[in-house]
Amino acid sequence: MKVNILGGGPAGLYFAILLAKRGGHHRITVVERDGPDDTFGWGIVFSDRTLAFLKDTDEETHGAITSACQTWDNVDVVHRGRKLSVHGNGFSGIARLAFLNILQRRCLDLGVDIRFRTAVADPSDWLDADLLLGADGANSAVRRTWADSFQPSVDIRVNRYVWLGTSQLFHGLVMIFRMSQAGLFIAHAYKFSPAMSTFIVECGPDTWTRAGFEHMSQTETCAYLERVFAPDLEGAPLLANNFVRWLNFPLVKTRHWTHRHATPGAAGASVPVVLAGDAAHTAHFSIGSGTKLALEDAIALAAALRDCGDVPAALAAYEGSRKPRVDAFQAAALRSLLWLENVEAHLDLDPVPFTYKHMMRSQRVGYARLRLMDPAFAALYDDWRRSEREAGPVPREFLDLFEKATFAHLATSMPDGSPQVTPVWVDYDGRHILINSAAGRQKDRNMEQRRRVAIEIPDPDNPNRYLAVRGTVVDITEDGADEHLDRLARRYLGRDRYPDSYRFPGERRRIYRIAPERVTAWDPFG
Repeated sequence: MKVNILGGGPAGLYFAILLAKRGGHHRITVVERDGPDDTFGWGIVFSDRTLAFLKDTDEETHGAITSACQTWDNVDVVHRGRKLSVHGNGFSGIARLAFLNILQRRCLDLGVDIRFRTAVADPSDWLDADLLLGADGANSAVRRTWADSFQPSVDIRVNRYVWLGTSQLFHGLVMIFRMSQAGLFIAHAYKFSPAMSTFIVECGPDTWTRAGFEHMSQTETCAYLERVFAPDLEGAPLLANNFVRWLNFPLVKTRHWTHRHATPGAAGASVPVVLAGDAAHTAHFSIGSGTKLALEDAIALAAALRDCGDVPAALAAYEGSRKPRVDAFQAAALRSLLWLENVEAHLDLDPVPFTYKHMMRSQRVGYARLRLMDPAFAALYDDWRRSEREAGPVPREFLDLFEKATFAHLATSMPDGSPQVTPVWVDYDGRHILINSAAGRQKDRNMEQRRRVAIEIPDPDNPNRYLAVRGTVVDITEDGADEHLDRLARRYLGRDRYPDSYRFPGERRRIYRIAPERVTAWDPFG
């Protein structure tokens, strides 16, 4: 089988390795715009789980990578000048260039044809193959060329970030939150060699503008950020790889990952085209997942080609098995991204609850898992909770339900006394359960006229865990209801604002405050 791969990044190179390992008569060509020693960025990070996947699929590559990695098991959060560590997170960092060189050498040893410094003006020039893989990154030319089939969406996020390096070693995955005169700056730092660390800085657009980065040189930019993060860098310089480029993160999604390109002049003939890695999807770097997803795509695609009888069946199996997992991971990464874009709302928290919320931000970690990962930090958080005032009628260990996309079930009474049950978005202000709905709907009329209600709030990750609340609607107001709905949209829709297209003409939103009178917290297996 002849395979052309556009893009010599992690997805393209690792897929080439796995396909070439199978032997047979595969002719594999990887086309890469840059040279073998050209790369952007500094270090990249893997989870222990990703490294385990590599070991299972190619031990030689796994051994070369792990021997070049720096490892740690802690996430550190620096807030208000205090650093707190959460252990039980297995990660490894490696220089991006060293990682790519390992994959390149393995490809060459297996007979893969890598064509460096080869620009691709038109991906259709490379259709002389049994399979064309688009692994050409977030700005994929393959995806753009057949956009009608792939149906992509690209959401350019508001925060700006710059990828720097430093000789200061950060022993862990470190998140640093520093206020300056211009505003809030966030650093993502981790070591990737015995002498170097990655240091990614992000900030909101207003902070970026007030700082004046638009008019700064590379040297001035690094010097400015060195002052902002002086307590963390301890005199070490920030390094820029000969260029400083502030970027906005592109959130790439594609509805379909495969395309069949009809071959002119050959009735019924076509060349299958498939996407992998950032060409198909991106996930925010705050959960360190871009390279992970690319490698796992390569593993899944190679396995589908091995297990299925023909290429079309393999591509259908690849997309069918892989895309739901990526969609779920992208949703978690988006929650992390949104939390960081809106983190200023949490800066008044003490370091312990701030770190706890940071760990919960993607909803992939809950209190029970955190307690297993790091009992010492969980105990520290429990001590903080006991030292604070009570959380109102809702037990503290159930407050995470109001940070998830939790669909509650609201029971109100009809005029004849029969119940009406409606799924609703739900919120909590420390004293009241909050519902946001539109004036004139049945549940609105019910709550206005018969204010005794009940609501069940299940954990979307564990249906055996829920809150059951009975109480009274003590307040109905339109004040702040639209702004409240926008805040809920961030949690439930992953959007900054509730879409106007979801509203009925002339719709007026209301907030309903329910004072709990009886609360049942149920978690039989927790």
